[in-house]
Amino acid sequence: MKIKFCILTILIINFSNAQIQNPSFENSTDNLPDNWNVKNIDSYVWKIDNSQKYQGKNSFKITGNSINTKIFQSFFQKIPLNGKGIRKIEIIAYIKSDNITGNINLWTHINDSNDKKIDSGHSYSQDNKIIPNQDWTKYSLQFIIDENAKSLKIGGLLAGSGNVWFDDFDIKEIALSDTKASKVASDYIEYFKNLIKTKSMFRDKIDWNVVDENIKKLSIGAETVDDTKPAIQYLMNVLKGSGDIHSFIVSKKSTDAKKTVNTKGIEPESKLIDSKIGYVMVPAFSTSNIEVGNQFASKINEMIKKLDSENEIKGWIIDLRTNTGGSMRPMIIGLGSLIGEGTLGYFITKEEKVPWILENGKFDMNKITQTYKPKNPNPKIAILIGGKTASAGEATVISFIGKNNVKLFGQPTRGLTSGNSTHLLSDGRSLALATSFEMDRMGKEYREKINPDFFVESSSDKDSELETAKSWILD
Repeated sequence: MKIKFCILTILIINFSNAQIQNPSFENSTDNLPDNWNVKNIDSYVWKIDNSQKYQGKNSFKITGNSINTKIFQSFFQKIPLNGKGIRKIEIIAYIKSDNITGNINLWTHINDSNDKKIDSGHSYSQDNKIIPNQDWTKYSLQFIIDENAKSLKIGGLLAGSGNVWFDDFDIKEIALSDTKASKVASDYIEYFKNLIKTKSMFRDKIDWNVVDENIKKLSIGAETVDDTKPAIQYLMNVLKGSGDIHSFIVSKKSTDAKKTVNTKGIEPESKLIDSKIGYVMVPAFSTSNIEVGNQFASKINEMIKKLDSENEIKGWIIDLRTNTGGSMRPMIIGLGSLIGEGTLGYFITKEEKVPWILENGKFDMNKITQTYKPKNPNPKIAILIGGKTASAGEATVISFIGKNNVKLFGQPTRGLTSGNSTHLLSDGRSLALATSFEMDRMGKEYREKINPDFFVESSSDKDSELETAKSWILD
């Protein structure tokens, strides 16, 4: 969250309720910096360094020798928070680096009284990327917190190779402005807030008196839509605190792209296994373009048709393990010859139960013109699921549940089993807001993860889920 300083008063004060211990790494025991947590990671070494420092006697140095930037060396400190009301804080550190190939990050987690993360941010997410191979430079992260924030975890990391030094961490509170918000900014915030207040399925869990008061404070000083970021981020944190883990803001770039293409950019795959099993991998897929969605559905339908018409298929494996979501209707229509037609599930709100109806290859606005009826009317169907199966991927799983020839294999899904409605914002972004829960054809509601019928542990040396599903089909 990048905050324009023009909306803040100049006053910056010490954050007296949050004290970093050993902020400049002056104190250590056996070369381990006191009060900081560090875990040894292969390909990295770290130490207290007295040859390089921003101020004082020492700094904390990480040296990396890794070509895999997904593996990183991190360190952190947990800091208790007290206080009431809405506040704006800044996490500060000074960083120096050389010979860097990879990424350096400053990061923060904000936790509640149960030590559950309620907000987080890092140098990339707050558009404050740390420039490598620079002398000592000040970097910061900024957050909006309220009384629900009970502790911080602050730290840094190196992913890759080279040397990086961290020094002089600090936490400060930034005083809120007392300048009245412009109409443009206040209208934007009010519209965003009212979307949540009237349409979110978690709206009744929110204390709107407190929220309204905090929004008034955060709106002060905002002149442009860009200046509304603290208020908007606060509203998103309120949603998350109410139990909503599925709503999110879509950037203008992605919102525009969805009008013309599949923003996930991954294609479905199919193959024949052991001459008797049809395998179809349905990936994440996201678009608001009806024609692009229909093409995706047709591609899956044609894959099933080709496998079935050219072979004697005993059963099917539908692989949704990498399906992180997007647009459910093209996925379901494409698999329609195996799912069957009729009512496949429901969206559930407080006011109504909206059925998912697939009929003659048509589901709402999406459709395919060439439907297919498999030669075997009741084959065994194994659905592969896992922790990455989410959102529209989970809805696709639900559309199969209740059929007596279907079993789920793998690990529990992500747990984003809610329907999101998309609301366009005036700056070109959009809000994907969770407005309903999901229900299968048998009337079972899903508010958390979907569990497999057969739990299968993943293996690094073989595809355990697929092999177990294959054995079930051939049994």
